[in-house]
Amino acid sequence: MSWWLSIIEYLRNAENGNGNGQFNIKRTVVKALAENAIDLLFYIVGFFTTLYFFMAAYLFFGGGGNYYDVAIRIFNSLSEPYLGSVGIYVILKEIRKRYQKTKSRHSGEYFVLAWLSLFLIAISLVIFTSEFAFDELMSAITTVSMAIAVIFMGGVINKP
Repeated sequence: MSWWLSIIEYLRNAENGNGNGQFNIKRTVVKALAENAIDLLFYIVGFFTTLYFFMAAYLFFGGGGNYYDVAIRIFNSLSEPYLGSVGIYVILKEIRKRYQKTKSRHSGEYFVLAWLSLFLIAISLVIFTSEFAFDELMSAITTVSMAIAVIFMGGVINKP
């Protein structure tokens, strides 16, 4: 439920009475926050995963500039939190599918396609051109792409 629906529900209860004539704005706000906390977590994880993906693409194709070594270290240090956030995303999405029986509004499957596309393009460039090498960055792209593929396949196999 969207946060504005909680406000509408509160206003209707205040207008019509909720049986005992007492209206509690605190209870309404807590209910709205609890219902929307999962969506907020989805958006935070989605922002982080998008940023991390574009960082990988930029570093691989753009070369990184003067701070390339530092950027690679930062990228590598974020790989485990990235995979952790993907795990959180999958767990939340599976819980939502199983218990709420609602169609997901979050499309994490596009990240699987994006990572596999990045991996296939990058590995092709590494194999067929001399400009790219299998370095630390390519190793991280490979690790993340394969981990995401395995996580996605686990979700496909274990459909509710």
